[in-house]
Amino acid sequence: MPFAKKIEYYKKGKITYQDLLFDPGITSPKQVRQILYAVSDQETYVNKESIREFLDTLSFPLYFLDFETMQTVIPCFVGTKPYAQIPFQYSLHYIEREGGELKHTEYLAESGTDPRRELAERLCADIPMNVCVTAYNKSFECGRIRELAAAFPDLADHLLNIETNIQDLLVPCQSGWYYNRAMGGSFSIKSVLPALFPDDPALDYHNLEGVHHGGEAMALFPKIKDMPPEGQEKARHNLLKYCELDTFAMVKVWQALMRVSR
Repeated sequence: MPFAKKIEYYKKGKITYQDLLFDPGITSPKQVRQILYAVSDQETYVNKESIREFLDTLSFPLYFLDFETMQTVIPCFVGTKPYAQIPFQYSLHYIEREGGELKHTEYLAESGTDPRRELAERLCADIPMNVCVTAYNKSFECGRIRELAAAFPDLADHLLNIETNIQDLLVPCQSGWYYNRAMGGSFSIKSVLPALFPDDPALDYHNLEGVHHGGEAMALFPKIKDMPPEGQEKARHNLLKYCELDTFAMVKVWQALMRVSR
């Protein structure tokens, strides 16, 4: 619900979910369900058919991709603009065949250098053309890949092929096909993951060291170049573990959707 709409309801004295439960202005089935689950004992809603239809659009080999980026007011690299999202890192989990082993690869640039060319080359090496790639809120990853393709025309065919084949794991939750009361109305992977796996410390971002969200990753990376060697090693380790959890989280969400749709 937009913030302005929330203020409107607040001014009307509607400040609890119970106040909103039978409000005639709330007609979206997804919003009604979120309110209902907040005030009742119901915990999980699953639209198996819609989830299965979505999962049928995925195919093996199956890749799970996540970028981390930096932003600066003053452009650091030739060809970039103020506040441009510059990808400096990615994590990639992948499964080559149905029932196959989960594998992982990653890339993290050297702080203080323009990371784009090497990252783009590595991405093309790690993801073959014409394979199924997933992202969570894919508009972000797709946007960065299109920017890389524009910057490096010799890699554009491969990069744009990757971008074309990206599917969005956000869709089942955002569309309301899966909802758990513990998500609290949010479809962010950092809300979905603990709702699906509340008791797994390996999936808890709070248990990471140093980097717990994208904002911290964005702030840390440019500082690494000025750290002593031991600090650089620790910071790079923390960045890698954070980004790795992002794509492992996607794998776990995919596996959970497979399970609940049966």
